[in-house]
Amino acid sequence: MALNKKKLLNRVGVGFAIFVVIIGMIMLNVYFPNYISEPDTFISGRAINSVIIFALILLSVIEMRRALGVERIPDQFSWLLWLYGFGLGPAYSLFGYTGIIFFSLIVFICSVVTALFINRVDSLMYVGFMLIYPGLFMASLLYLNRSASTHTYVVGEEMYRFMENDIWAYLDKWLGTNGETQLLPLNAIGLAFVFAVSSFTDMFAYFVGSWLGKRKLCPDISPNKTVEGAIGGIAGGILGSTIVYFFFDFPYFVPFGKEFGLTFSGLGLPTFQVVITYVLIGIFGSVATQIGDLLASLVKRYCGVKDYSRILGEHGGIMDRFDGIMLNAVLVSFVFMFIL
Repeated sequence: MALNKKKLLNRVGVGFAIFVVIIGMIMLNVYFPNYISEPDTFISGRAINSVIIFALILLSVIEMRRALGVERIPDQFSWLLWLYGFGLGPAYSLFGYTGIIFFSLIVFICSVVTALFINRVDSLMYVGFMLIYPGLFMASLLYLNRSASTHTYVVGEEMYRFMENDIWAYLDKWLGTNGETQLLPLNAIGLAFVFAVSSFTDMFAYFVGSWLGKRKLCPDISPNKTVEGAIGGIAGGILGSTIVYFFFDFPYFVPFGKEFGLTFSGLGLPTFQVVITYVLIGIFGSVATQIGDLLASLVKRYCGVKDYSRILGEHGGIMDRFDGIMLNAVLVSFVFMFIL
């Protein structure tokens, strides 16, 4: 009994710490901007969050490499995987998401050369898998945190005061890229969508599945997941999206300020587009989160491990906590790319 209490306290404590970090990241993007009109400095909320995400990506790559093991990916590939884990952050800092894609291709080409020398072409499948999962998936959080708009119509006098003048803007000037596409209001709500929808999906799926679950969803992959729990998870995702609306866009209660929401006039989004965005992210973000959970379980079962690591105690590793979040981040990035 004492052991169970200890595990429960560890799970609650670590869970609360994760919650504080997640809320802190959103608050940093809202309350610690470095506007272009302010004195020069490299520090801002999104710059700090970038460092946090860099660390999460590195730990995720290490955990996945550990799970796959040296029998699938021999030690001759280790230097490439370390290079990949440490290099994703700088690649994005210098060249954006395009930089990550080309950096991943370079690492894979080097892996091909290594495989030819040691005659282990089978390892290329595992290396390629790692470059996408968790690499490119986790990098979607960087895309949302930097809030790069793909449409020029959102750039105008009303938006100019929200351009940030931090290390990101400095790199844009140094590389000669378009710094005017970096819009502050979007990064806070982007992270909020990912964290809120995924968190409430997991919560509702667990409780509804525990109380009402009867029909198994994927018994060969995750025996405890049920169809009822999955439906509850979608309801939780919708609630999570609604809570984001309540804090960012609800007309009579917007503690973060409407300039950080999708209804901000500077974005130029019509009402139906805002509604579609919330609905899509609420429903399909929940589905993406649950698919991510199943994918993580499938990989762990294939690799014969219970958790990716024990860095978070009873919560497992970074991959155990961000398995659904990273797929949801891909979806939110996709929606933002076509709507914003």
